[in-house]
Parts: sequence; structure tokens; C-alpha cells
Amino acid sequence: LFLNPECLGKVNFLSFFIVGFALGGLIMAFNISSYMMNAFRFPFLATLSNPFPKFCLNNSLIPAALVLTYSYRIFSFQVKSQFLPPVNALLMVCGFWLGIALFILIGLSYFFRTNKDLFKMFRVKTTEEGDARRVYSKVVLKQNMKWRSLNISDRDWYVEVYMSSPFKIRLARSYAHYDKEMLLRVFKQNHSNAAIFEIFVLVSLLMLGFFRDFPGFSIPAGASLMLIITMYLMATSAVYNWLRGWSKTIFYLLAILINFSFAWPMFNVRNSAYGLSYDHKTRYNAAWIDSVANDPSQTYPDVQNTLEILENWKKKNTPHNAPEGYKPPMVLINASGGGIRASLWTFYSMQSLDSMSRGALMRHTFMITGASGGMLGAAYFRELDLRRQTSGRRSLYDLHHLSRISDDLLNPLVFAMTVNDLFLRFQKVSYDGKWYKKDRAWSFEEKFHQNTGHLLERNIGDYRKPEFESKIPMMVFSPSVLIDGRKLFISSQPVNYLCAAMDSVKGSKMMPDGIDYSKLLAGHQPERTRFSSVLRMSATFPVIMPTVALPTYPVVEIADAGGRDNYGFETCARFLHVFREWLSENTSGIVILQIRDSYVRKTEESYGNPTLYDAVAGPIGSLYKNLFVTQDFTNDALMRYVKTGLRCPIEVVRMELRNEKPDRISLSWHLTRKEKMKVISSMIFPSNLSAMKRMQDILSGKKTNEKAPR
Repeated sequence: LFLNPECLGKVNFLSFFIVGFALGGLIMAFNISSYMMNAFRFPFLATLSNPFPKFCLNNSLIPAALVLTYSYRIFSFQVKSQFLPPVNALLMVCGFWLGIALFILIGLSYFFRTNKDLFKMFRVKTTEEGDARRVYSKVVLKQNMKWRSLNISDRDWYVEVYMSSPFKIRLARSYAHYDKEMLLRVFKQNHSNAAIFEIFVLVSLLMLGFFRDFPGFSIPAGASLMLIITMYLMATSAVYNWLRGWSKTIFYLLAILINFSFAWPMFNVRNSAYGLSYDHKTRYNAAWIDSVANDPSQTYPDVQNTLEILENWKKKNTPHNAPEGYKPPMVLINASGGGIRASLWTFYSMQSLDSMSRGALMRHTFMITGASGGMLGAAYFRELDLRRQTSGRRSLYDLHHLSRISDDLLNPLVFAMTVNDLFLRFQKVSYDGKWYKKDRAWSFEEKFHQNTGHLLERNIGDYRKPEFESKIPMMVFSPSVLIDGRKLFISSQPVNYLCAAMDSVKGSKMMPDGIDYSKLLAGHQPERTRFSSVLRMSATFPVIMPTVALPTYPVVEIADAGGRDNYGFETCARFLHVFREWLSENTSGIVILQIRDSYVRKTEESYGNPTLYDAVAGPIGSLYKNLFVTQDFTNDALMRYVKTGLRCPIEVVRMELRNEKPDRISLSWHLTRKEKMKVISSMIFPSNLSAMKRMQDILSGKKTNEKAPR
């Protein structure tokens, strides 16, 4: 965001200029807040012409250090991570400096024109020696000034010299013979002008939020974050300026008020799934979930529907000249989460394998499961395959698709969060005849559609027919329900059989840990849900993306699928268990193609005695660090369970993104050029080449129980 800012989809001189302009605003805010909170400690400033600009000059050490460090990091990053020539990187730095200089010039020009010093305000003149005398024998001053006590001599900071210009140092003038209240009045007038400047910045930020959909008002996310910091500095200094000793107390009271007021509907604006009807609410309780999941009348039609799809899949994969009893191999794809890196890696893996097998991968794939970014890449490839079948265009393997699926999604997301979501969300957007609050989720989806050429601008119900006819694989999404930890199974097909139905052996009821989206929201037009909203529900990383609230009572919020099933294997195992009889009779074997954004980790040894911090924080950190490792252990146990019910071979083939330390690919909705190249280059690692060879053997008809070399 800060070292590679994007503006209108490009990183160029203009984008760095805007970031520099925003940093100039931050520097001015730093100086203004410092001036408002500390200027009274330097009364001699009021005796100088243009006191605020001189204060800024003498307060410039920290901003100068920041600008120099930032400039060096920009240059280094552009050369090492973006592979720009040094001359081009230097040009970016120049744009950055120009933006800083322009804002500071505008700010200082404002204060030069509006701020008055002691001589302009009270018509006091000075001689060349620096002594002052009054033109008028009496100056009328307000007795009830809402400023400060006049007894502040104990808070003055002793100063001998100051910088009157960048290259000139002068002695600080004595102020003992001036009326202290006159000096304070000068500061107060300067502070009033600073407050006007703060209001201007705040209004500018709100205007950016209101017009953020217009390209000319879109700024890099790094600049947006600087604006937020700028607002924070200005707000805190203004509160301190007005309340002084009461400022901390008021701040804590305000924090408590905001905390409790968030529960009010006016302030607690929840995000929605676009296309879903919110005109009424459906009751959500454990009794209903249990009754639906364990009701054969609810599950049986869904099983029969999927059996018909399986028959269509078998017919599609059985050649006309095939011998009697021919059984095709079935592929199930697990696409792991991991932001844009997972999107790119999943798409590139599917593209390479399908190209190498002359389309056999997608023909033999029955279902795709997974989480977060991996499902975005898989959905895009599946859509391209569907359009190839309907339009005849063979653009499925073009390299420009790699650029599209890996384009930035983070900048518009953070920009919308900054200029809109941190304030009251007063804007609305219409979709499919329904109105929704406009927030960063809408910006994320719109940017995703823009990146992918609006090919995925569909409702989830639009995929029901091509999936039923087995033209494309089924996709089953499984985001998590925050209120109770269950899975929400979302598919264009009814899949109630995945929600822990009746045990087929003992007939005992299982506690359902899953909910069928179409069953739960049957009265809310679930088939009209925007497909990109479904993708987003599966990729709702906390804080970065808003959780989706469903039209239920109590309100059910949906979060990222990766917390429970980052690889989609658990969903896949449930499918294999339910249809184990059909699969055993009609397939030559099952191949689970796992496209992972990381390799299967081995146990890491720890050496040395832990510190107190390690002893306290270590267990919690280890639980988070090993979250996906634990899922691997669980998946291994599930695999052993699934194998006992299948009478056909089953094999796992892994395509693993090489993402080792120290140069790891960031878990983000944005990738640098270097990171994209690292993702692409992972394809040539020996383990991935072996996996590709194994998939080619399987899809060409070789035995599926042969193990791929690792």
C-alpha cells in the first residue's frame, strides 16, 4: 500500500505524487497538532513574524527523517521487488517529493496569509535592535478569555536559539516585557486558523467517500490511510486544545459511548449478501437446524438430484467406443485459501493441468471445494471453461488471464474503508431491484468484476443448469457461521446431505454441524444471491472484509471458510461418504487434487530455554501458527475414514506453492511483481512437476493407485 501504491490500476508517477501529497498533509497535521498543544511553551514565538511557519521549521526533524527513510524504502522496493530500472525508481521518488512539497507549500501559504503575529494583531512595532514599543497607550483585551491561565511561566521551555530559515540561526528574543495575555491571544488566533484547516481536510475526506466511484476521486489506499492518521492527529489536538486536563476523561467517556451506541440500529450497519432478500427475517435456532438436517424428506431429494448429476458426469466421460463396464476416474479439486497468491496459484495450476491434458482435467472434475482466494481463482477458470463451451472461443489458456486474476483488490478495499466505512455509511446501492448499504464489500466485488472482465457477473442460481448437465464442476462453498461455529454450505445445487444427516448404519441422529444455505433462506430468494457475494462470504478475512449478516433472527454473521476447512477436504470427504456406493460402482478411482498455497509442513524443532514472554505468549501463538497444520492432521484422519467405505482407489495429488521464509509471499489482496513471479515459478519445482506428470497419467487412463513420486 505504501511502497507500491496503485491509482486507477497503475503504479506510476501520479500514484506516488498522490501518496506524497497525503504525506504532506500528515506532516502539516503533525506540525499543527504540535503547535496547538505545545506552542504556549515557547512564548517568544509570538514575538516573531510568521510564528507557525517558523515553528514548523524548528519541528521538522522527525518529518525529515520520515521522508528520507520512506524515500529510500520506495527506491529499494521498486528496484528489488518491482524490478524497475534505478532511473525509473528515482522518478517515482521525485513524484513522491513533489506531492509532499506541494501540500506543504499550500498549507504554509494559507498560514502565511491568515496567521497574525504580535505586531500585526496589536500594531506593535520593533526597532532594529529588537526592542518593542506600543503604538497605542492602551490595548483593550477581553477579560474572560476561553484560553488558558496567564500563570504559565513555570511551563515555558527555555530556548536560546532557533532556526529563522533553513540556513540561518538566531537568538531567541526576550518576551519578558510583553503582556502574557497578548502573546496567548496570538497563539489563539493561530489555533483558530489551524482548526479551519482541519475542517477543510475532514470535508475533503468525506467528499472523497461520497464520490469514490468516480475514477477521478479514487486515490491509492496508502494515501487513504495517511488521511486517517491525519484526521486522528487533528482531532486529538483539537480536543486537547478545547478541554485540556479533561481531554483524557472525555476521550474514555466517548469510547464507552461509541461502544454501546454501536448496538443501536442507526450505527450498527451490517453488511449484506447482494441479491438476497432482506424484507423479513427467518428464525434461526438449533431445533430447526436439527430437524432439517436429520429429515430424510429434506435430504433424499438432494441426494437424488446429485445422483442425476453424477450420471450426467459419467455419460460425459464415457467415450463412444468405450468397452462395456468402462469406468472413468473422478477428480475432486480442493483449492486452499490465501488471498491473491492462492487465487493466482489455483488458476495457474488448473490452467496448466487442463492445457497439458487437453481439457481432460475439467471434464473429469466433478466438484470444487475450498476457501478464500483459491475459490476465486477456481471460479474464474470454471467460468472461462463454460464460456469456451458455449461460445467456442479457446481463450482458456491465454496468459493475460493470469494478470487479471492477480490484479490488485486491496487498494479499493482500504480506500472504501477509509473514506466511508469509518464514518456513517449513508450511501446505498441498488442490485437486482433491492437496496443495500454501500461499503468496502461492494468496492471489493466491483473491483473483482472489473479485473475479470465482468465474466462472473452472475447470480449463483445461473450455474444450476450447467452444473446439473455436468458441463462444469459443482462448486460448494463452506463459510463459517460465527454465532455457533457451524458450516454454511452454499451451492447452486441443494446439498442438505452434507449437513450431518442420519447415520446410514445405526440409524442414530447426528448433531448437525452444517446448514444448507438454500434451505435456511428458502423464503429470501437464495438463488438470486450475487455470485461474487458468495465468493466474498467464503473469503471474509476478519476486519479487512465485513462479515455478511443473513436475514435471520438472531442475526447470523458469516466469516471466512479457512478457519474450519482451509483446503475444502472436509466437505469433499462428506461427499465421498454419502455417495460411496455410486462412486465404488461407477468410477475407476478418486483423485483429490489439492492446490495449496503452502506445502505440508513438517514438525519444527524448538531449541533453547523460553523467556517469560515466550512462556506466556507462546502457547497462544503456537495455536494460531499451527491452525492449518492441525487441519492437515484432521484431514489425514478423515482420509483413513473415507477409504474404509470406498471400494475403489483414492489418491491425493498436491500442487504446492513454494512459500518459504525469509522471502515469503504476503497473505494479502495485493501482490508485487516479484511475488507474482515467485508464484508462477513454483510450477517448475520437482514436486509440482511430478504431480503434473501423475495427473497426466491418471487422466490418460493409467491406474489411479500408482503413487506419484515426491
